[in-house]
Amino acid sequence: MFLAWVPFLISTMIALIFRRKAVRPGWMGMALTGLLGMIWLFFLPNAAYLFTEMLHAFRYFTAQPESAFWFEMDFWYSLTLTFGVATLGLMLSTCSIRQIEHVLQLFVHRFVCWIIVGFILLLSGLGVYIGRFNRWNSWDIVSRPGQVVMDLMNDFSSESGLPVAFVTLMFVIQAFAYVIISLISGSITREVRK
Repeated sequence: MFLAWVPFLISTMIALIFRRKAVRPGWMGMALTGLLGMIWLFFLPNAAYLFTEMLHAFRYFTAQPESAFWFEMDFWYSLTLTFGVATLGLMLSTCSIRQIEHVLQLFVHRFVCWIIVGFILLLSGLGVYIGRFNRWNSWDIVSRPGQVVMDLMNDFSSESGLPVAFVTLMFVIQAFAYVIISLISGSITREVRK
């Protein structure tokens, strides 16, 4: 859970820097923002990764073959907890990306922002795959980039199709959350302005 808050806190810092115009147009200010942006991008998949934790609701409980449903309350408590964690992860990821989008709109056209956001969602889905299946952490991209890339190349060259399917699924889930949060926040903003 802690790692899921890291990208949100970093994107909040970046948004505050630009809101208060603390970054000067010079190369030093932009370099600082770029560095924070890179760190943010490395940690962003940790928030969406929480969505995959829902598997633990089913992992520790045996299916009840005599019924289509679970009648043990322990299962329902576990499912509720993991669903809450998954929802929180998607919300943190989406809100973090929205903050970065608002900063990007200061520099590029809205359409270009959407393309960048789509690319960020794709990279985030790839990061979730790396964490869930290859068991690499965010800092491994810096400490062992060669091994991370080798694992990815091996996975994508295999015939299983799992990497492409999983990354696509995570992209769709995050894009759906992003659209819903964008629509809700847009309608709230319009109501406040009235």
